[in-house]
Amino acid sequence: MKFRKIDDTKFQCILYQEDMRNFNISMEDFMRNDATKIHELLDIVIEKAYEQIGVDMDGTVMSLQLVPQPNQSLLLTVSGKKEDGVLQSIGSELRGDIGIRQQRPMQSAEEMARHAFSVPVIFRFESLEDFEKLSLSIPEVRGVFNALYKGEAGDYYLLIERKNLSESKYVSLITNILEYSEIYTSQELEISYIKEHGSLIFRSNAINSARKYCSI
Repeated sequence: MKFRKIDDTKFQCILYQEDMRNFNISMEDFMRNDATKIHELLDIVIEKAYEQIGVDMDGTVMSLQLVPQPNQSLLLTVSGKKEDGVLQSIGSELRGDIGIRQQRPMQSAEEMARHAFSVPVIFRFESLEDFEKLSLSIPEVRGVFNALYKGEAGDYYLLIERKNLSESKYVSLITNILEYSEIYTSQELEISYIKEHGSLIFRSNAINSARKYCSI
């Protein structure tokens, strides 16, 4: 497992194949929404997150988002929301917000991973400066649609959709983006909300455009 703290009630965890074997869980268990196995895993993940990065999820209602990786590992994003000081148990309050659109049941982990590479994803940046740092830190981006929106609260949202970029290069790009941002959503309704209510900064080719602007 590898952890990354986003804020006091939100963190990310990379769950490797070895971890899944050790904890007796698979991608198919997530897709079947096997509540028992998912809750048991989250108990372990939350405990280790507290020990390793100091994120305390006690007293929060949690949501879980996962993004499959091509090497069969999983990127888990766990978010917590305080509920008026009332302690809520994971077992009764966990909301499964798996960030993959499903038009039909997944038949295999491989199919699930392929589907994950075909859906748009939004990343949230706390500031425009963070997005500019990203644009200056990576080579020119090709084979990926990307647009930038300014949110109502002054944060920024990068919409990414893979076109013809290879899976390995796409994962490398996502890894670089996550150094400066957090995964926000891949849900259609939430993406539509950002498009409708956000201020459009770059309609397309946002990363390359920002690098050119910052280099002037």
